Amino acid sequence: MADRQVKSKLRKESKVVNEAAELKRREHQKQLHRKRQDEGMARYADEAKTEDSEKAAVFRRYEAYKRESQFPVGVKDLKIAIDPKNQVIVVPICGRPVPFHINSLKNASKNDEGEYVYIRLNFLTPGQGGVAKKDDLPFEDPSAHFVHSLTYRSRDTERITDIFRGIQDMKKNAVKKELERKELEDVVEQNNLIEVKNRRPIRLDNIFVRPAPDGKRVAGALEIHQNGLRYQSPIRTDHRIDIVFSNIKHLFFQPCDHELIVLIHVHLKSPIMIGKRKTQEVQFYREASDIQFDETGNRKRKYRYGDEDELEAEQEERRRRHALNKEFRTFSERISEASNSSFDVDIPFRELGFNGVPFRANVLCQPTTECLVQLIDQPFLVITLSDIEIAHLERIQFGLKNFDLVFVFKDFSRPVSHINSIPMDQLDHVKDWLDEVEIPYSEGPLNLNWATIMKTVTSDPHSFFDQGGWSFLDNDSDSEGSGASEPESEFEVSDLNPEDESDASDYDEDDDEASASAGGSEEDDDDEDGGDEDEDDMSD
Repeated sequence: MADRQVKSKLRKESKVVNEAAELKRREHQKQLHRKRQDEGMARYADEAKTEDSEKAAVFRRYEAYKRESQFPVGVKDLKIAIDPKNQVIVVPICGRPVPFHINSLKNASKNDEGEYVYIRLNFLTPGQGGVAKKDDLPFEDPSAHFVHSLTYRSRDTERITDIFRGIQDMKKNAVKKELERKELEDVVEQNNLIEVKNRRPIRLDNIFVRPAPDGKRVAGALEIHQNGLRYQSPIRTDHRIDIVFSNIKHLFFQPCDHELIVLIHVHLKSPIMIGKRKTQEVQFYREASDIQFDETGNRKRKYRYGDEDELEAEQEERRRRHALNKEFRTFSERISEASNSSFDVDIPFRELGFNGVPFRANVLCQPTTECLVQLIDQPFLVITLSDIEIAHLERIQFGLKNFDLVFVFKDFSRPVSHINSIPMDQLDHVKDWLDEVEIPYSEGPLNLNWATIMKTVTSDPHSFFDQGGWSFLDNDSDSEGSGASEPESEFEVSDLNPEDESDASDYDEDDDEASASAGGSEEDDDDEDGGDEDEDDMSD
């Protein structure tokens, strides 16, 4: 028993266990990295055979007017005219009015010199630096001649100023429309919702939704229909949110344990429009906290909620939270059943969560069976584990209190996802979770410029994987690991001195006799020399 107690108190026991787990984790990570490398080579093997010339170029075409009758009225005077309705600038060139679409204009400038005012129009042409590169702006006939700029002079300062202001407004509106078009290009129109007939739909009342339509926080009802969900606002019948089952990618239920709300969260495959906002996350929730009471001396509160009834109030709150969890979980399971089990209900594991900053605030990120989520604070975080290519741990240095986690997705066109300021004491916990869900990870001491890295990867993915792929992320960690092992090797060499001395017996007998005679001629012999003489005497 005494030996067993002494062994349990040794410091090296925990180190041996940690080193064994770390070694096992590293071996598994090597296999995952090799698997990702093979998948990348197989995925982009066909791109090595294709040439850039085979890729179809998308030409940019701008059409100001289809016929001359559409020209503004004032162009007959051969003056500069703007047409905000058709987004066109009409300028005189060689005695003829020539229209230019606002998208072909790069910028405009105005200068006053004496009694004259100059207006200069700069156009987008192939081969320009900055934004207008030839590769970014392909034209149908690159060998054609292009107008680089036009400069006009006038004495009518007021009119030129109005024209310049109108051109700037048109350009701003054109840029705004282009940004809105790019933002909404991934929004698809859902199928029509098929309502339940001949019976009342399964319904959950007193439900709030995020994001709220028109920014109004009003409790409504959530209904299950034949092919989707409908949230109906009580204010107006046309204020509703329809979500079809075919557009649902993940369905989450999060209980109100340790939280102020109980919720059902829907992560969509394609974004939808709620009011004027595009969103891919829709959440239905109900507050779990009790009604607010006046603390300044309400007689009703004193009568019902005196100090002697605090225990009963706590028990009532626990019963109410349990009932809420049961109601919402049952409703989420009915949603899954109505969709013919095309998706399952996923519940976050709070015990596996870790704190971090994915956007602006420090929140608790919780893993689920298929995702990593944060569903309490907006904006929400939903990362599908199967979409992750690799994870990288940044700022892994001695002395730092926090580290960062970066997720690179298999779709390289998606921007990487950052979770910053994770406490360093959760590093092993995060590594274990990543290893368990089959996600290869790497670590380094610095923050990397991921915009540049992903630009290099997307430019030529095949050559990227052909040159080693993501192995460059482990260069720093490998060098640090090799440097850290050097002191251990020096320490081990000192322990191996007796073996080195025993290897000396492999030498020739003449050398042994010479060394023994040399050691016997000295008066003050070392213990090792004495040991050699004894061995020689015994051998004789």
